[in-house]
Amino acid sequence: MLDAHRPNSPDFLAGGGEMGALMRAYDWASHPIGAPDTWPQSLRTAIRIVLNTNHPMFIWWGPDLIQFYNDAYALTMDARQHHAGLGARGREFWHEIWPIIGPQIAQVMSGGGATWHENQLIPMTRNGKLEHSYWTYSYSPLDLDDGVGGVLVVCRDVTRDHEATIVLREREAELARVQQIGQIGGLEVDLRTGFRNRRSPEYLIVHGLPPEAANESHEDWVRRIHPEDREATEQKFRDAVKSGVRDYTVQYRIIRPSDGQTRWISVRSYIERDDAGKPLRLVGAHTDVTDQVLAEQALRKSEDEARQLAAKLADLNETLEQRVRDKTRERDRIWSVSQDLLMVADYDGVWRTVNPAWTRTLGWSEAELLNKTSRWLEHPEDQARTMAEVDKLAAGEPTIRFENRFRHKDGSYRWLSWTAVPDQNQIYCVARDVTAEKAAAERLKNTEEALRQSQKMEAVGQLTGGIAHDFNNLLTGIVGSLDLMQTRLGQGRTDNIARYIDAAMTSANRAAALTHRLLAFARRQPLIPKSVDANVLIVSLEDLLRRTIGETLDLDIAAAPDLWCTLCDPNQLESALLNLAINARDAMPDGGHLKIATQNVRVDAINANAPALTPGDYICISVSDSGTGMSPEVVARAFDPFFTTKPIGQGTGLGLSMIYGFARQSNGHVSIDSRLDIGTTVKLYLPRHEGDAAAQDAAPLKGDQHVAAGETLLVVEDEPVVRSVIVDMLKDEGYRVLEAVDGPSGLRVLRETPSIDLLVTDIGLPGMNGRQLADQAREARPDLKILFITGYSESVVMAKGFLLPGMEMITKPFDLDHFLRRIRAMVMS
Repeated sequence: MLDAHRPNSPDFLAGGGEMGALMRAYDWASHPIGAPDTWPQSLRTAIRIVLNTNHPMFIWWGPDLIQFYNDAYALTMDARQHHAGLGARGREFWHEIWPIIGPQIAQVMSGGGATWHENQLIPMTRNGKLEHSYWTYSYSPLDLDDGVGGVLVVCRDVTRDHEATIVLREREAELARVQQIGQIGGLEVDLRTGFRNRRSPEYLIVHGLPPEAANESHEDWVRRIHPEDREATEQKFRDAVKSGVRDYTVQYRIIRPSDGQTRWISVRSYIERDDAGKPLRLVGAHTDVTDQVLAEQALRKSEDEARQLAAKLADLNETLEQRVRDKTRERDRIWSVSQDLLMVADYDGVWRTVNPAWTRTLGWSEAELLNKTSRWLEHPEDQARTMAEVDKLAAGEPTIRFENRFRHKDGSYRWLSWTAVPDQNQIYCVARDVTAEKAAAERLKNTEEALRQSQKMEAVGQLTGGIAHDFNNLLTGIVGSLDLMQTRLGQGRTDNIARYIDAAMTSANRAAALTHRLLAFARRQPLIPKSVDANVLIVSLEDLLRRTIGETLDLDIAAAPDLWCTLCDPNQLESALLNLAINARDAMPDGGHLKIATQNVRVDAINANAPALTPGDYICISVSDSGTGMSPEVVARAFDPFFTTKPIGQGTGLGLSMIYGFARQSNGHVSIDSRLDIGTTVKLYLPRHEGDAAAQDAAPLKGDQHVAAGETLLVVEDEPVVRSVIVDMLKDEGYRVLEAVDGPSGLRVLRETPSIDLLVTDIGLPGMNGRQLADQAREARPDLKILFITGYSESVVMAKGFLLPGMEMITKPFDLDHFLRRIRAMVMS
């Protein structure tokens, strides 16, 4: 196909060294692509650029991807490839690397635009030997009128770093210039019709022009040139057009309209002329070279400084040998002290070098490890995966994260996480012992499952707590109204009886409507924690428990000696134990054995039975029965609200969920262990509390011990019926009572009234809640006594430190006598 005497080669094939000569001598007329004078202009321009640069570049043209390249790229090929490469089909010629570069070529050819890929690992056969090297590629489309005709590829072998600083700077500058070729700002000027222009989208971007400027005039271009360069630049253009030259290059500054920046533009153009030399058309490429120009200016400025440094460098070179020795010792120290397991193996997986961390981690000596493969240490289930990973490394693919198990000398297995890279027929590996992390991840998984259960229960708790708030308000209105009626009728008085009846009926009807919407109702009380001796509490419940479970069941109480105290609400603990006893009774319809036991428990780490517990000291109360037991599916849902296996009407499904909520609110936990036909054990964990158990409540006041002496009380309650009942209760006892409907109005009353002996406030007030009201009230009156009323189990009520000195709390609904005793006790304290 070569003809050294081929005449009249086109101008765009001029120059180009050896490849230019080969292309001019090639018999293109016999090739499917046809004679050069039939080639499209975009191909001609690209070939001119390729042949006249010293950076590796090549072109794939047309559907068959016909190949052209320059001398710089030919140097990357062996002799056999070089002689067969020109004019060859790219897909067939580079079949070895086509799976790597093919997708990028397809993207550009299909109109996907330019693309850039750095550090691609490319296998190439050179002189019969397979080599692996890293390449950087830039793929740019070569356009035709009806689509993409081919691809311009700029490439670079980046396997070896350049050693000389000056060479590195020159290559980087050269690479920067070549990278710009991938984004050519195309310009076409029709010289026959008064410099009529056509700009490509890339040109508009380089010059900072809007899309509508694609057909701007020659005068528009001149106005954009920097004033200092304008006259000379335009004159050079006109001289080039008149003089008969074909190649036109220039560099000048513009003021970019889009942002007002001054940018340096490099222009390389070709002027097409007719046979008489008359200019027909100019085709050019505009490149923004501002960074290069500024860098050259900075380089010239710094040359003096560099010269003062090409002497200091000489001094440093004299100490190079010592520094190399120091670095070698440093590397050896790192190799020796690293906690990571370092290793070098060959492509067959045979271990050639290991560091001391292997012996520290697995117990095997260096001699026992070397010249063997991993198979003798590896877990049998992992061996196939490991060999497959070694094969991939041998094929040039690095390992980012790979995990397998190795046998310790003591027979146990350790999980190792690997990173490895191949290089020059060797594999360099770093492994890390992640056994502890694996165990921690498993514990975390269990903890997350417990957290999901906790969050689910807390969400339901908020719902039921809100219902309890409304229901307790209604009960307070009913009980209070009935108490007042009973008192007044006992005194022979009938005034306001009708009002109390209406208030009770209103609350009762609202309560009926509320309960009608529920399948069942279970009241959730706010916790009032005290220091509790669980042994004493359980023994005090023994008679009640025996009556509850009946005579067909045996009850055994095993109280641990020296049981720690716990901090919880004793009433709720009693309710929880009674609920568990009832569940156990129902699970043993034909009789059986019920055992309640206590013990001290120390949790040092995540506990499998109670993963939600933080490390610390707890008491454990276990309730065990010999009943029918539960399936794993039932156990998984046992704490779900409203879930029950009992027939309709025989259980609400709230018992265990309330126990779970009580345990979590008390910073504890509850777990279930159950087997079908064997029995069930429920364990309730409560945190240890330092100190003695709380003393019993003082004896109740009786008779006229709670008669008032004219003290002034402020009642703040947003529920009208409840507020009215409380106010009347207190007035009947002889107190002077002021009332408010919310926190702000309560504060106004406090400011306007000089002497108030007690503030009685609901906690769940709208807007400013009762605790916020109390805090602001005590800013002006630090000694003000406060009685909180609540029917809502807000978490803030149970929070440690909620009740400060001089504060107490009473739960709705309450009876008149108990309420008045609490009032009188606080007033007199």
